Amino acid sequence: MTEQLTLTAGSGSVTGLLARGETGRPLLVCIPGGSYNARYFDVPGHSFVRAAIERGFSVAALNRPGYEDSTPLSRPTFAGNADALVAAIDDLWSKTMDGCPGVVLVGHSIGGAIAMHIASQPRPWPLLGIAISAIHYDAPEAVTQAWNSMPADITIEFSPEQRVQFMYGPAETYDVSVVAAASAASSPIPVAELLEVVDGWIRDFPGIAAAVDVPVHYRLSEHEQLWISSPAGVDAFAAAFTCAPSVSAHQVLGAGHNIDHHHAGSQYRHDVLDWAGNLPAREETS
Repeated sequence: MTEQLTLTAGSGSVTGLLARGETGRPLLVCIPGGSYNARYFDVPGHSFVRAAIERGFSVAALNRPGYEDSTPLSRPTFAGNADALVAAIDDLWSKTMDGCPGVVLVGHSIGGAIAMHIASQPRPWPLLGIAISAIHYDAPEAVTQAWNSMPADITIEFSPEQRVQFMYGPAETYDVSVVAAASAASSPIPVAELLEVVDGWIRDFPGIAAAVDVPVHYRLSEHEQLWISSPAGVDAFAAAFTCAPSVSAHQVLGAGHNIDHHHAGSQYRHDVLDWAGNLPAREETS
């Protein structure tokens, strides 16, 4: 059973949902990508939240600043998102820390970039690792041009047809019903996020990755439309984590950007949860 969350994040709040699991397991905190709210991780039939509960984990899925009823930022930057979520997770940790060895961040797309920002700086709570997917630093020129053609100060909403174009692989890789099932997880996106992901994020990526000091689980889909995907590109991305104790990096075959929503999503969730369950406890020194 899930409960609704309202967490303190500086002068604002971050909302989401929480399902409590067994003691002794890490707390999984899920950070959705652009144009998706917390329900991205709980789409019926494709739910990371349900898979985590079945394995005994406590899991929270958060609405990033400006999504749903989370307080928006004056400027929606990845660094600003990270600062707000560090504070929100500190509040969450105070409510869930009993018997829990630490936090694992699970970030999809822009949520993965924000998880990397968080893992590259001091945290007031113990971070055990980050599991990130659908994020890279090499965007197709057509995507870069499309995002750069829009003004930075507006918010847009992707149509179902655009979501199929950008977020899904070939027809045989997913059940078409998932597009409608995921509609409740869809939210408007600030264009500023799209502009940062093809500009400032790419510029800042090497320094952020080099400062990540926890284990990393990284996956990029074979049929990625928003990034240029190849095994060599996955290896190059992984090599940037020069201070991480370990990095597990692979291309996910038979999936598009929203890996969880494809037939390959079940195995992906299994792999993330296996990895998270085997992470060693860690004492934060910040």
